[in-house]
Amino acid sequence: MYKYVITESPSGYEVYVNLITSSAGRYISRQPHVINLIKEVLDTKTLSGPRIALEHDMGRVIGNTNIVETTDKDTIYYAKAFKMSAFSRYAKNRNPGPSKVLTVILERDADGGYEVHDTWIGPYSPPFPDTENMVAKNIAYWETHAFAQDEHSIQAKTITKVCPYVVEIQ
Repeated sequence: MYKYVITESPSGYEVYVNLITSSAGRYISRQPHVINLIKEVLDTKTLSGPRIALEHDMGRVIGNTNIVETTDKDTIYYAKAFKMSAFSRYAKNRNPGPSKVLTVILERDADGGYEVHDTWIGPYSPPFPDTENMVAKNIAYWETHAFAQDEHSIQAKTITKVCPYVVEIQ
């Protein structure tokens, strides 16, 4: 693993990102200024716990969020993003919008440091319904939100208008 250290806390733990294989690394490769934003956010926080989801208002527009709220008027389809195994929900003919919010997902490692597992510009959004971190409220969120079409490379053979999320109600 290639470990890029973003910051080190006064108490000695490192906060780093794997720029090669992580979701955060893929996002940062397209938006390199996000590393400085993460550092700016983390310099004001004390981290504790095994998994942390930070949503921070930067007080200024920092870029565009590619997650949009959807209505019945939107044309929706599902597909797998390039190099991903989970289906995502997409809104056709929608554009990303400006955002002041940065979301950072961190996970504690065996050495007590924190790895930036994922990050994006925009408010926190739960994992997709067909991922390992799925909970029931994720489905409700993703029924009313989607990715703007132009932001992601998708696997063309996976495109479907039929929702691929299987929901078992007990």
